[in-house]
Amino acid sequence: MNAIANKLSFENCLAVNGNGRGDGIAMLWKSDIGVQINSYSQHHIDAETQMPNGNRMRVTGVYGHPKISQKKHTWMLLRRLAVLPSSPWLCFGDFNEILHPNEKRGGNDRNVNLINDFREGLRDCGLRDVGYRGYAFTWNNGRYRKGFVEQRLDRFVCSKAWSDRFVDCAASNLDTWTSDHCPVLMAVQERMKGMNQRGRHSSRIHYEDMWSSEDPAQSFRQATKASMGRLLEWSKLEFRKRDRKLEKLKNQLRGLKQRRVQYVNGEEIRKVEKQIQHILMDEEIYWKQRSRADWLKEGDKNTKFFHGKSTTRRKKTEFGGLKIISRDGLTSQMK
Repeated sequence: MNAIANKLSFENCLAVNGNGRGDGIAMLWKSDIGVQINSYSQHHIDAETQMPNGNRMRVTGVYGHPKISQKKHTWMLLRRLAVLPSSPWLCFGDFNEILHPNEKRGGNDRNVNLINDFREGLRDCGLRDVGYRGYAFTWNNGRYRKGFVEQRLDRFVCSKAWSDRFVDCAASNLDTWTSDHCPVLMAVQERMKGMNQRGRHSSRIHYEDMWSSEDPAQSFRQATKASMGRLLEWSKLEFRKRDRKLEKLKNQLRGLKQRRVQYVNGEEIRKVEKQIQHILMDEEIYWKQRSRADWLKEGDKNTKFFHGKSTTRRKKTEFGGLKIISRDGLTSQMK
């Protein structure tokens, strides 16, 4: 887990192993955030944090018991944590339960008693759901067509003191194409304005390894027939617009899910997911060359980390760098 934390540029990490192979949860944070661990188990990590401006906040990452007979222990754990003195409290993770019947689509209806137990647990703790942006569901069983089931199992909940301090705090359900869970992102402080795009340095012209993903020899010969200006323009058109291509594919993936294509045939969704993976692979190769990180192995996908190594940027003033990873790779991150 420490190796993963280093690759993601998090200097600190607490990992708790689970019962089985690959099980466990972890909390990652940057060195500019003061974090004091209060308690932890195989199903939670509770910590007090101090932001750069001096304000304190309590954060608790949760992995709810997946077995029905054990779910009551998750709500008992939350109640025990709730009685402890704390700063404004934000709780997040995979609760393995839904709050409303409409948070499940496909399969049999959810047992209403289980839903009510979750509701009562949050109410007793003084916690409320912060809401979400994006796709309504955060987990699916991957069984396309008639057997497809999706639910909103992952969320952020907060105390009244927390919601009073941080306004407009709905979590964002991000896109996923590699896991049965989608990442859920919570920005707890508005970022300061970034660099002016017009102030960026112009790019020098050089051959990129990622060009080899298509037919580099033929493409390069055709491009060199024109002027160096044309070559630069060609490079931008072919590769600098990969972010637009990626965003277009992600929008296409969202549209397919909104139209419930997954309940009819999953092949179209899988096709789009493969195209997204291909673009991410090209991006990884590109930043590998730019960063000169020769120890990067193909398939790692840590593009943000290598972007940071190759391009020096001023840090933005923000509460950034607290992340919790559940047993199945689901990441809940606070910026």
